[in-house]
Amino acid sequence: MTSLEQLRGYILEEVLARLLYESGYRLLVSETQDPEALRRGAHGLLVRGRGTDHQADVLGELTLPVPFSLPLRVFVEAKYRAAKTGLGDVRNAHGVIHDVNEHHSTASAGTRAIPMRRYHYRYVLFSTSGFTKPAQQFALAQQISLVDLSSPGFAGLLGAADRVALGLYRLAEEAQVSPFPTGQVRTALRLAFDTWTDRESDDIDDVDANDAVSFQRRASRARWANQMNPAQREFQTLPLDRLESLAAELSGRLGENLVFAFPSAPFVLALRPFDLSALDTYVARNGSEVNVNILFVTRRQVTGDWMIVPADGSRFFQLQFSLPALLEDWLLHDERTAARRARGIKTKLLSSISLFRNGRLIRLQYERPPRG
Repeated sequence: MTSLEQLRGYILEEVLARLLYESGYRLLVSETQDPEALRRGAHGLLVRGRGTDHQADVLGELTLPVPFSLPLRVFVEAKYRAAKTGLGDVRNAHGVIHDVNEHHSTASAGTRAIPMRRYHYRYVLFSTSGFTKPAQQFALAQQISLVDLSSPGFAGLLGAADRVALGLYRLAEEAQVSPFPTGQVRTALRLAFDTWTDRESDDIDDVDANDAVSFQRRASRARWANQMNPAQREFQTLPLDRLESLAAELSGRLGENLVFAFPSAPFVLALRPFDLSALDTYVARNGSEVNVNILFVTRRQVTGDWMIVPADGSRFFQLQFSLPALLEDWLLHDERTAARRARGIKTKLLSSISLFRNGRLIRLQYERPPRG
């Protein structure tokens, strides 16, 4: 039987997949979307590597082209547990992307086969309890992105995932379903979240296709989970009526309380907006190239978090985030040099931050405020 801790991680991954989808990525859910690089395994989607195939529970592909670069794909993994995520998990992530990045397809040129690498894979690892120092050191060196969800700002997001995970766990016990049908549950959530991107979803008979937010529509989409489940070895499944209800409930709890952003640095930022519609309004009025100021708050004063605000001093929008703990510890190690180090981080690592909203690329450009 899947443990409650594992199930929490699975549910959180699907919530994060929804956020990834809203950040300009499409979720890869079927081998039919790329038969050369993907295949269907016993427990879900697999990505071909040079040495072996690798399970891809959540795999996103950036929909916007990246100039002078291979198309970008991202593995997402979440650890929802009490202990900090350690070096072993980060090493596993590095091994996966190293192997899949060396896989190539071929194209014929006369009688010869030409190797063609088609995608650049990255790995993002989330943890609800942070990461050990060795894990952070290895991740920064190998460009594995770590996102720490232990801040109080993520409590609402985690609480919603936790409640649904507990409901699913109890449902499996009541129905005496074992092993836990992870594939069925993931598929139901993706259908309810509208992140199921395979062409088969076009055949779903929606209760009201124009009503994207109603509980009834989300539940009716989740009802197709058994037919579309990519896992091949799930002989027992959860009762669909209860599953679709829980999937629709979680989908309805997902507000716009988290946005992924991508600085010119080997990590991902999880932005927590005070009011995301305020950012949309500001961009609509001023364009997608936004000059911003980045305010640093020391741990002694508040939480060690940072805040992005308009450079014009209006505070029209506010986006809060945290740096990787290793960088934050380095920054705050000596209070006498913290301000100087903070300026260095802003001008070097956070000088340009990209995010996606409603299919539009937005660049937040740090503008150093004038002295005095």
